[in-house]
Amino acid sequence: MNIFTSDKRQVYMMEEDEEIMEPEETPGFAWRVSLSIIVGIGWLVFLILWFFFYATDYTIYQNIAIILVSILIMCAILGASWASWGIKYGCKFGKK
Repeated sequence: MNIFTSDKRQVYMMEEDEEIMEPEETPGFAWRVSLSIIVGIGWLVFLILWFFFYATDYTIYQNIAIILVSILIMCAILGASWASWGIKYGCKFGKK
């Protein structure tokens, strides 16, 4: 029994000794956050321009379709940029 308790203590001490990294400190985090902000602001600018200049030429259903397609494009851009980061670093931050 003494062997098992010492092994558990060693594992626990090894986990404590590991460097605790915050998500902000990981490589590639800053440009992904910047991209997210730019895409979000760009989407809002697109919606404002669309509603003021182009929406009257289309029916309500076409306008809804344009909004949904723009949301899908925004999600595709952000999903593609964040997926690799999440796969690589997500397991390090999920077990806190």
